[in-house]
Formats: sequence, C-alpha cells, structure tokens
Amino acid sequence: MSSQIFTEKIKTTDSHSLIVRYYAGVKEASLRLLGQSATSGFAPDFDYPQLTDTWEEFFDVARAGWDPLGSHAGRRITLLDLMKNPGTRTTKTTASLLMVARAVHHIDLTGDSVMIFTPSSGNKANALRDAVARALELELATPDKLRIVTLTPSSTLYKFRRSILTDDAELRSRNPILVYDGPEAGDVKQIGTDFAQASAGRDERVWYSLDIGNYKVADACRAFYEREFADPEPGKRRLHAHAVSSAYGLLGYQHGLNTMADLGIPYHQPGFLLVQHLATSDMVRHHLQAKTGELPRLNWKLNDTDGIFEQYESAHFPQATWETQENLEPTFYTHNPPTAPEMTSLIARHGGSGIVVSLLECVRRYGEVRRLVNAGAQSLPVDPRQLGEWSLVMGMTGVLNGLERGLADGFDEVVLHGSGMYLADAKGSPDRSQVTTVRNAADVAAAVY
Repeated sequence: MSSQIFTEKIKTTDSHSLIVRYYAGVKEASLRLLGQSATSGFAPDFDYPQLTDTWEEFFDVARAGWDPLGSHAGRRITLLDLMKNPGTRTTKTTASLLMVARAVHHIDLTGDSVMIFTPSSGNKANALRDAVARALELELATPDKLRIVTLTPSSTLYKFRRSILTDDAELRSRNPILVYDGPEAGDVKQIGTDFAQASAGRDERVWYSLDIGNYKVADACRAFYEREFADPEPGKRRLHAHAVSSAYGLLGYQHGLNTMADLGIPYHQPGFLLVQHLATSDMVRHHLQAKTGELPRLNWKLNDTDGIFEQYESAHFPQATWETQENLEPTFYTHNPPTAPEMTSLIARHGGSGIVVSLLECVRRYGEVRRLVNAGAQSLPVDPRQLGEWSLVMGMTGVLNGLERGLADGFDEVVLHGSGMYLADAKGSPDRSQVTTVRNAADVAAAVY
C-alpha cells in the first residue's frame, strides 16, 4: 500500500530528472510550506507549470546518483551525487530550476516582468543564471520579462560560468553579475536586503530569493530519491553527512521525510553529521554548545618546527591546520545562520554530530578521498590545486575524520550529500570586463536600472 501511495503522491514519471520524476512530490512538499515564507516582498506562489516536452527538457539536468564508495572504519560510505548538471556541478541546480519555473509561470499568468535577485557566495548565483539561460534558450520566457541579477564577493567570480547571459551584450546588460570588493563577504546579504527594500513598488517585480523554502522544496527530492532507490537494510541506521553553511540541504531532505510521513509513506529516519570549515563553524559550535552547555574552547599550540597549529582536546575540530581562522572554501560564508537551532534540534532527536575540517587535513587525505570518490561516477583530479570547489573533498574528509574519532558511533553506514565539485576554469569564467563592481545598494540600483 505504501508503494501505491508513493506512486500516487510522489512519483510522477520514470524520468531521470529528480524534478520531473517527483513532480507530484514537489507539489506536496510545496503545500506544506504555505504560510511559512519569510519573504516580506514579492515572491511567486509555489505554483508550477504543467509538464510539457519543453519543460521536461528544461528540468532534465536536475539529476542524482547513488554511488557506493566502499568502507572505512567498519562503515559503508555512499555518495548521494547531486553534481550532475555540467553547467553548475553543484546541488543548487534543482532549486534554481524550480524557482525559475515558478517565476515563468507567474509571468505567464499575470504578464508581470520578474527580476530574480540574489546575493550569494557564488554557487547559488551561478545556478540561477544557468536556469534563466536555459529558460531563455528554450523560449519559455523572453528577455524583457525574465532576468537575473546576482551580487557576490569579488573573490568568488571564478565560480561563475560563461553563457548567453555573459556573451550576448544585451543579455549581459539585463542580467548583470555584480561583485562586492568590501572586507566582509557576508555584507552582500545586507546590501541585497537594502536594494530589495528600495526596489519595492516598481513595475518590475523584484524577487529577493533567499527564503529557505525555495530550497526545502527542491531538496525534499533527495528524500524521495532515497526512498525509491536506496532504503537501508532493516535494522541498519544511516548517518547523512553534508558540508554546510546553513544546512539548507539537510533541512530540505528532512522536509521530504516529513512530507512522506504526512502522506503515510514509511521512511527511515537518519542522523546527521555537519561538516564545516574554521572561518564559519557556527552550526557545529551551536550544536556543541547545546550539548555541553558552553561554547567549545580550543587550545591551539603552534609547532615551531613546521608552523602548524595543533590541538587534540576536541574531536570536533581539526587536529592540525595552517591557520586557526582559515577560509577553506568561500562557498560557506554565513555567520550565525538562523537555521542553526532547527538543525541542532534534529541532531538532538535523531543523533549525529558536527565536525570542522582544515585545508591541511583535506590535503593530507586527498589521495584517499580521491580513491574513494573515483569509485563512483565522479572523478577528482590528481592535483588538488585544480579544484575550484572544495565542498565534496571537505565533506569526505569530515566523514573519514568523524568515523575515526567516534563521531558516528551508533550508525552502520554514512551517506555523504555530494553538493559541489568542479575545476577552476579560467577560460570558462567571465572576465572583469563582463562584471560590475558595487559598494552599496545605490550602486546596485544604478547597475540594474
């Protein structure tokens, strides 16, 4: 009976696209967010177009893989590969496609023009640009009705990829890449908020697209995919690991589990392992403070021989690092994420932990990580200096360290959500002549209008 309910309420087709396959599930997950939006300005309804051949082609790149990678410390490791879109190689693809679909559907119903605006560390911005480019190329929308404006730290420009939005002069003007040169990368969010508030009331609808609901719906598909293809063996407990900034992906995955529970579909509740880096380790610290009653304090000692900082008091933090506030991967730039209490609560109820990794640890384990990852469909380069995105390596290093340090006790297997891995590609990235530098919301408005 549960399989029948899954087919009726979640699964739609046999497509390889997560969105097309679980289009009914996307709508069910969306229904459970009504009234929960934190967006104070304009946002399209959680309403989607009818599937056609063209829309299926648009959604086609939202794919996933379930890749067994062998074992470590007596536990099986599996990669949930969410990096299948060659235009992004990150998990932000699925949410971006659904957001653009909602925007286009709103345009078709109302005739409004819509500008999607997002501050980002880079990956989310690139994925939204990729989705808008796909919509324009497939003629699902016209350039005068749909456009995308992004604001990112200038240091992460390398995360973007060239497309019709950069190479066509008119589209480049309508869909600008804005970069911020200030000292604190996270300031792009405040600048974005200021711009969005100042833009309210214009004829063009400005969608300030940071609401977690936009991502929860998309990431619910991870749970649907696991339920259909990879339910754990009876009596076996899984730990789901993810390199995170605000843990949108794990919270969305849990939203998918909750959606199935509401429909009476059985599911297996896993625990969670958060993996972060030293520059933004706020979610791990929040979890540990809730667990112990106090913030973790680290007694770093500098080894004068090799210039490495070491500590062995906490299993949750690097044992060795070149820099105690190291920014390993600028994708993860959020301080004090508002999602921390919800994630801490999930770990308290279902088990799990958090771990922080350093670049030195990632480099030391790189050969081992590469061997494991290359057992699946992905392939890490021989030279780690070629990496333009460290999320996958961070996540795998955190899993291996966590297994060895007893942070996965009580679990039989680990599933790593593979959220990002691509190579640095200077030829494929926009150059400085194709972007605009801004300092504040007024500069953003001048560039956009």
